[in-house]
Amino acid sequence: MSKVQDMLKRFRGLVVGGMVISVVLTMAACGRSGDVDELEPVKQAVRESSSAFDEVFVEEGLDGFSRYLFVEMGVSDSEITADVLAEALRAIGNTIPDGFESARIIVRTESGDRLDLEEPLAATGVDAVFMISPKTAKIPAEALRSFGGDAE
Repeated sequence: MSKVQDMLKRFRGLVVGGMVISVVLTMAACGRSGDVDELEPVKQAVRESSSAFDEVFVEEGLDGFSRYLFVEMGVSDSEITADVLAEALRAIGNTIPDGFESARIIVRTESGDRLDLEEPLAATGVDAVFMISPKTAKIPAEALRSFGGDAE
């Protein structure tokens, strides 16, 4: 009887071990970072949209199973105008790769302070903006594509 129990114990260990490996591999595949080549057009388009942007940082984020594009723009001024922000959002909308459900937008000064985006975003006319905080916006990819002019 002990040999059977021993075999069952080993079998359970193999099953549990296999499940753990499966979960780890699945999570690693879901949490992959965005292909740099895939995100470079977004970065370049935002940079070219206005001379106000000193730096542009773009990367992929994951919120549960939803992929989002994280876009951080650096400016030398202490504020951002609605016109400059609108041009950046059009650039993002025209270049955001398929498979992203939204974009999270942040604008920073040279000293690293985040700028308030509520008023400038409201003035752009972009639909469906959700303010995560006054300084971080979440915008659905389809709203950006529509705003950028590439809506299907």
